[in-house]
Amino acid sequence: MTSAFPSALMTTGIGSLPLEDAEQAAAFVLDAGLSIPFWPQLPRRDFREQMIAQFAERMPCARIDAGEGRISFDDGRKYEELEPFYAAYLSGELDYFGLSAQAAAGLPAFEGLAAGRTWPIVKGQVTGPVTFSTSIASADKAPLYGDADLRDAAVKLLARHAQWQVRRLAPLASEKVLIFVDEPVLAAYGSSSYLGISEEDVWQMTGEIFEAIVESGGITGMHVCGNSDWGVMLRTGVQVLNFDAYQYGSTVALYPEEVSALFDRGGWIAWGIVPTGTAADTETPGALAGRFEQCLDALAAKGLGPDLVRSRSLLTPSCGTGSIPPARARKVFDLLRGLHAELAG
Repeated sequence: MTSAFPSALMTTGIGSLPLEDAEQAAAFVLDAGLSIPFWPQLPRRDFREQMIAQFAERMPCARIDAGEGRISFDDGRKYEELEPFYAAYLSGELDYFGLSAQAAAGLPAFEGLAAGRTWPIVKGQVTGPVTFSTSIASADKAPLYGDADLRDAAVKLLARHAQWQVRRLAPLASEKVLIFVDEPVLAAYGSSSYLGISEEDVWQMTGEIFEAIVESGGITGMHVCGNSDWGVMLRTGVQVLNFDAYQYGSTVALYPEEVSALFDRGGWIAWGIVPTGTAADTETPGALAGRFEQCLDALAAKGLGPDLVRSRSLLTPSCGTGSIPPARARKVFDLLRGLHAELAG
């Protein structure tokens, strides 16, 4: 299958930045020297920019209390709220599912500063359906995930959000728009806290969103900021797997058949090799390049040649930077730029 990216070792970010001013955040992204720029999420600017609330404005039965910093659901009028939602969904009208400026100030700011420019690939992001539906609870602490009707609506809501972004960002991308589906909860997949989430649920929920992205002409990505069962994640059919490779880079080598299948279908690994924690304060591009080579060596030991893996590799921070000090966020992206120069040089 033809590769989705024009070259190896392209760089991008996960999404969030620790800034409150949207124009400054957009300038930060465009000044970072990224191969694949992204629109910035700004969770410190407003509660509505946090990853669950940001995509919940059109969610039936969701109740966002920005003043209290709380989001919940109330199914008392479930069917009355589901009816207009599904009517809008079935109409295919994407503007109904657009992000408001209150919830995503970084998007119009990014578009404004980037106007007149293009990149081969531009990136957006959407909260993953498992994380979204397990993070919203009713007054009696029951997760939205447990309501089959609302869970289905959540998947369709996020699919339309993703499609809307593909269309919105397309003028800035000469080739494709990449959409990461951010699933931090799946770092705990299989743990006692999430035993009720089956592999089939993960496939069905994420798969519907991936299908919607591909139908819109986009590239699918999955970001998990930790360790997970990479076999399950790769069997979703995702085109780009992104994870915290700084701490868990060798774990993907436990799944050589799934990684090989990923490459066979034209997919990529986006190595989150630049730490966003305190380790970023002392790391160097050279040391990170060494870690990256260790990741390749781990796969080489399972029969996947380093040249092949390198040719299907992207580079990112290990996670979003929205919760860290701004100075460290700048260091993270400086390290990413330096790492790219080290490896590509």
